[in-house]
This record gives sequence, C-alpha cells and structure tokens, in this order.
Amino acid sequence: MGRAFDVRGIPMDTPRPVIRNWRDQDPANSHGAVGWKVMMQLGTNPGRTYEEAPLLGIHGITYRLLQPTKAEPPHSHPAKEHVYYIVSGTGTVQLGEERFPVKEGDAVYMPAQGVHSIINDSDDFLEHYVISAIPHWAEEHPDGDLDRGRTDPVIRNWRAGPPHMSHGAVGWSIMAEKAGFPNRTYEQAPLEGFHGFTMHMMPGGQEEGPHEHVGKEQVYVFTHGRGKMLLGDKTYDVREGDCAYIPQKTQHAFINDGDDWCQHLILSALV
Repeated sequence: MGRAFDVRGIPMDTPRPVIRNWRDQDPANSHGAVGWKVMMQLGTNPGRTYEEAPLLGIHGITYRLLQPTKAEPPHSHPAKEHVYYIVSGTGTVQLGEERFPVKEGDAVYMPAQGVHSIINDSDDFLEHYVISAIPHWAEEHPDGDLDRGRTDPVIRNWRAGPPHMSHGAVGWSIMAEKAGFPNRTYEQAPLEGFHGFTMHMMPGGQEEGPHEHVGKEQVYVFTHGRGKMLLGDKTYDVREGDCAYIPQKTQHAFINDGDDWCQHLILSALV
C-alpha cells in the first residue's frame, strides 16, 4: 500500500512520486531476517503495481529486522551492489573472510560479486535497510569481467564526514559514485550503481527550498521524526519509516513543521 496521490491529468506512463512506509507492506523471509519490501525497480518485477515498483536507477529498498543470535548465510550477487544502513542496534558484518562491528548510523557498502553476511550477535533486534543498485557496467559485462579498480567493501558512519548545508538542511555525505567524484578517496566514493547517499537533518520550523533534479532520481528515507513533503504542487504528511520516491524533474521540498529535528537519508541514482 502506498500514500494516496492525486494523479488526475498525469499520464500513467509518466514517472510520478510515491510514498510508502515499510509498516504497510507484508513481511517475508529475507536471508534469515524478517523483511518488508518498500520499493522495487520498474519493469524488473512482473505483476507489481507502479506504487510497488516505481524505481528507475535504484534496484530496491527493503527494511529488515534481524533477531538476536541470527545471521544471514554468506552470499553474493554477480551484478548488484548493496548498501546496508543500520537504523538501530549493533552487530557484525562478514565481508569476504573478514568480520567488522557495525552500529547505528553505519552504511555498509557491499560491491557486486563480494561475499557478505550480517550477523546479530547482540541481545536486541538489528534494524536496517538493504538498498541495492545495478552497476553501470552490468549490461555490457554481466559477469563483471572488466577492470573495475578497487572493489573492496567500505563501512562509513554518517558522523565521520564534515557537515555542509544542503537546501536548508544540515547534510553529511556518506558515500558517492566512484566515476562521478574522481577527486574523492575510494572510501568516500566507492559506488558503481548509486550516485550517492547523504544524511540530512533539519530542525523544527525549517524547510527546504523547492527544487528539482534533471537526470537524477531520489528517495528520502525517514529514519527519525515527521514532517511534510512538497511533491509537485501537492503536500503530503511523512513520518519515520516512510520512503518518498522523487522522479527526475519533479519539484520537491521537505518541510519540518514540528518542534523536533527530523532525520532522513537521501538516496540518489542517475536515470
């Protein structure tokens, strides 16, 4: 189920915004965790509605809960990269033969073909999003038989980078596209399918200036707080757990009309 949108006058083949909360979806087993598919890629999931599968550049967004003592079986994807974003809890990720601790605020980049697993060795549920994209080379080299340069995993917490102002919010760049940001280090820009991951925080009573992006889609993933999203010429309520899909060339702005800070990830991909 998605948020009710007034689509009168919009051709059905025109990309349009979608807002979906993970709590409104049906749970399913996801590599040993309980998972809720929030959004999928258009055209790659037959039988899905546009609200379920509107994405063009991003492949999928799933919210998951992994209970204590449980672990994913180690696995890999030949032509799909993942980022695991830890919303709450602590655990361990296995990346190849190595293991690393993870905590709230960490983004874990798992490149295509890399063997990975997430393990909950704590006493509490491990709450995280699994977000995927198809690397730019996948169509011509589906087996990954090309020189990709460095392809090792990366773990970065949004607090690690310097803050910057972004459309009226405070932003922290977590990870960016390798090809699009050649002056950044590999740890700052390892991505091969996504364009970028940014954490945004906005105090109560503030709002973004309306803006749009040409050639880039975005998803706002609300991890704390609530507010409103201006999408086109209409405004919608948003809250923690919502994912707001914004197609390219769509005017949008986040409005924090409450008293508390609102925190949201912004995922972007070129289209």
